[in-house]
Amino acid sequence: MIAIIGDPETAMGFKLAGVKEVYEYPTGGEDDVAHALDKLAKEGVAIIIINERLAAEAKNREKIREINSKKRSVIPIIIEVPDKKGPLEKEVDEIGELIKRAVGVAVK
Repeated sequence: MIAIIGDPETAMGFKLAGVKEVYEYPTGGEDDVAHALDKLAKEGVAIIIINERLAAEAKNREKIREINSKKRSVIPIIIEVPDKKGPLEKEVDEIGELIKRAVGVAVK
């Protein structure tokens, strides 16, 4: 199953694309987003797509790292997508870190 966590515009785009599990939050809704991430991970959702700006908020980033460190298999895969304002500059490439952990080699 695929689930989306995003701002209203991102959520609407995925709803129009036919995704049924869509969680819509304004930027700044840290507690709700962290709770949704936890819930989806426990339910066994295979792919969680989250808006970059929501993922960048401190509590959400912590929750994503916690989920990634505790998982025993590949799922859930948490993918961060940019919003209509464009991509964020990142200090750490989260996807690159996951690949490095899974494969044992950094991919550039």
